Amino acid sequence: MKVLFVGSLSALVLTMFATALATPVKEHQSNLDTHILSQVNFKFNVPHITSSGIRNDTHFIRLAVKGMSLQNLIISLPSQMERFNGVRITDQSGKEIAAKMEISKERLLITFDQPIAPDNSLEVELIGVRRKSLGGNILLYGVSGQRVGLMGEIPIGTARIDIPEKG
Repeated sequence: MKVLFVGSLSALVLTMFATALATPVKEHQSNLDTHILSQVNFKFNVPHITSSGIRNDTHFIRLAVKGMSLQNLIISLPSQMERFNGVRITDQSGKEIAAKMEISKERLLITFDQPIAPDNSLEVELIGVRRKSLGGNILLYGVSGQRVGLMGEIPIGTARIDIPEKG
């Protein structure tokens, strides 16, 4: 009987303690202060993907170049991709960027003739994409790059392309 009483008392104390931890503490703040505290501001200082998508049979990946100049891009091709007909790279004004391409089954290496300077953006278009009939409606492109003055690949992100259902 004593063990049952001690066990019940312990459970009661534990429950009260857990409830006290879960109860929010109210502080005296104005609505303005709460609003300011809830905002999050991201300031990127590295190359990053800003968007990706599909236009007809063309997949595109948009990148912002931040921090240091970008010397090349390495894009890992999704396993669902059968082939594509070409690559076009443009800057924020729509002007084509000169680059050399090396294409294999698993990846696309883009080496820019002139490094892309910081505070610029670019769009990589894979034109005439053909994919396997099976394999899902989501394609993931891994993107990494090499920045001027640094050795090795630096991960930039993963671009997601959602293929609309035919119907």
